Amino acid sequence: MRLNSSSLMRGLSEFSSTAILMIFSCISCSENNPDHNGVLIASLIQGLIVVIIMHIFGFISGAHANPCVSIACRLLGYIGTRMMIFYVASQLAGAAFGFFLLHQMVPQTMIIASKLGICIAEPQDGLTYVQVGGVECFLTAVLIFGWCALWDVRSGRFLDSVTLRMGCLVTACNLVGAHLTGATMNPVRLIIPTLYRGNPETVVMQLTGQLVASIIVPQIWHFAYTQNYRPLRLEN
Repeated sequence: MRLNSSSLMRGLSEFSSTAILMIFSCISCSENNPDHNGVLIASLIQGLIVVIIMHIFGFISGAHANPCVSIACRLLGYIGTRMMIFYVASQLAGAAFGFFLLHQMVPQTMIIASKLGICIAEPQDGLTYVQVGGVECFLTAVLIFGWCALWDVRSGRFLDSVTLRMGCLVTACNLVGAHLTGATMNPVRLIIPTLYRGNPETVVMQLTGQLVASIIVPQIWHFAYTQNYRPLRLEN
């Protein structure tokens, strides 16, 4: 992969989309608010920000804003290995920059009042490490299945409302799992706040579940849901 203007544009697109995702998704500090209305609002915000970044950056880089999505995209053969690495690096940088901007935007009293720390996705008490990893794996798998369906050429005639549908998918996953594990479904959304202040033990299980889903789901889609066409035999 050569870093030409097109590649740099795609990297900047991933950087910007991940930074915006980080700011919008973390601004409510929903993981520290067990109230049902707080979870509902936070889930709607998560879905709406996906709609926004896909509308703005989708035609430039795909608006992955998530290493799991980029890994799945590589395993299905839509991007190369070097481009995938470039995407992930851009996403990490964008998440770090977005998290920095977030701390400049919110009042200091809000940061102090956040008992876990802003944007920390702490699993619910009583869940085992295996359950934490399993929930994140399941939620991320649903997300990756949605992306696999979007990339499939057979869905080409259903792209008119794809941003809204992906936003609804993310909202549904958050409504189901936000009160259990935080439902980040995104390694950079998980890692960057943890480096600032978080519990590495639970993060490892959440991250493991997400990465396992990003590797397994593309294989399932390829072998179970993709048609295998046989080459035509031409007789002389």
